[in-house]
Amino acid sequence: MTLQQLRYLCSIAREGFSVSRAAISLGTSQPAISKQIRLLETELGSDLLIRKSNRILGLTAAGDAIIEAAQRTLWEADNLQRITTEFTQKGAGRLVIATTHMYARYVLKPVIKDFIERHRDVQLVLRQGIPSMIARWVAAGEADIGISGLSLDVHQDLLFLPFAELDRSVFVPKRHPLTQEKRLTLKSIARFAIIMLDQSLEGGWKVMDAFAAARVKPNVVLSAIDADVVKSYVELGLGIAILLTLAFEPERDRELRIISAAHLFQGTTPHIVLRHGKYLPGYMHDFIGRLSPKWDRAAIEAAMRSKPATLASASVPRQAPRGAP
Repeated sequence: MTLQQLRYLCSIAREGFSVSRAAISLGTSQPAISKQIRLLETELGSDLLIRKSNRILGLTAAGDAIIEAAQRTLWEADNLQRITTEFTQKGAGRLVIATTHMYARYVLKPVIKDFIERHRDVQLVLRQGIPSMIARWVAAGEADIGISGLSLDVHQDLLFLPFAELDRSVFVPKRHPLTQEKRLTLKSIARFAIIMLDQSLEGGWKVMDAFAAARVKPNVVLSAIDADVVKSYVELGLGIAILLTLAFEPERDRELRIISAAHLFQGTTPHIVLRHGKYLPGYMHDFIGRLSPKWDRAAIEAAMRSKPATLASASVPRQAPRGAP
């Protein structure tokens, strides 16, 4: 039995029992994977995969029992490799960060800039996706750290560390009538065409929930998954938008104005997503510390000892709106 065989088995399961997708993910060939899985089954004396013709339908009872142990074995092997690398290569390594477009674009830029300048021997990789994808990547070991809002798809092996509280604002073209409002209301916003973030995203469903709770029907004319796309259509005069305040950049968004809407819409608490039991080299602790000094090594190790799939408690700083009239 080899780690390679266990890695192939876990990859097949993770890729929906598609050997072709597993081969692409691992950078190898389908015949190589099939051969190694057959060798593993022969050594164990039991079929691990349910096969029909040339298709794999799932795991056998033996496969289902074995794969959990295989995943733990691979996880600990990765930990051993990280520990060895840290002590033998003196700070060299690889850091895969899974995050959303919003956080990559507006939260992480200064952190990543400082980190790269300090850790030139660390290869930094950004993977962008929606929160549920980020949770899966961290749980599967395909990403080292996740930065996102909470996912509805919570994995039991994950730990979520809150590190900020972000407010929302209404983005409007300059000289828009709403800039003259003394106090913004949901009814006043609903008078105008609204360009939304997609409701699969926290920034979409939280806004729609606020309107629904107040029994106010918004005039949504367009939705998108990218805040920069949303802002570009606001600049065209096609509507207004409700986005995180930090998405407003005065130097870039000269044709826009923002109006604080913290009293109308629930804010967002971004989280650092880690997997319980993962060994974090010094440079990972440094990255997290630059993002949130509250989460130093001692605080993270204490949180790691908590139960899986829990939210670590910590007070978080509230970000003040920028450029609001």
